Amino acid sequence: MKQFFLLAALASGTLAAHAQKGSIYLGGQAGFNSTNTTIEDRGTSRVTSKRNDYTFSPEIGTFLTNQVQLGVGFTFSGSRQETPATSNTVFSNTSINRYGGTIYSRFFFGEGVFRPFIGLNASVLPGNSTTDYANAGSSVKANTLDIGANLNAGFGYGLTKRVTLVGSFGTFGFLRSSSKIEGSDTKIVTNNFGLNANTLGNLFNVGLYFTLVSGENQEGGK
Repeated sequence: MKQFFLLAALASGTLAAHAQKGSIYLGGQAGFNSTNTTIEDRGTSRVTSKRNDYTFSPEIGTFLTNQVQLGVGFTFSGSRQETPATSNTVFSNTSINRYGGTIYSRFFFGEGVFRPFIGLNASVLPGNSTTDYANAGSSVKANTLDIGANLNAGFGYGLTKRVTLVGSFGTFGFLRSSSKIEGSDTKIVTNNFGLNANTLGNLFNVGLYFTLVSGENQEGGK
């Protein structure tokens, strides 16, 4: 499996270690993941699936006080998986697209360069999927919906007056995923509830925020 993640953000405002009331920030996250699965048997190798995933999540928010952060993120994600034909199955190509948003709030503790926080996220991600069966000349389409919420924790670390590193852990949450096939009454629902559930995807997320405009009582940046 090959993985490549790009996590980047720009902030219009002051974040984490240098956050001040009234700061407004613009940020985001992007990621890409490529997975190949093969079976090796008696000197021969056979690819059983190929999958590519991507996500792009810009965000905007503000600090209501020096400790309370409120923001909204917009998520665009998709995946494409190829499954080669075998003696029992036909070649299939599945694509999934999701789009939606996440509302989050965080409470930062203390002052200084390093500040831990606790947060609450809620997200809604509608989407669709299409599976094409090349050899059979048919396709199956479905509408999907992911709804989730979680409590998380993390930290903000001020690298400079203008640059802050923010890390977030998924801790306790709920995720409901549903898929309804078009033209039928078939609906598949999966519920996930417990420790380490994360509606934002990865168990640990990290990003960089760059301060462009300061909030109130902010000292001059470097």
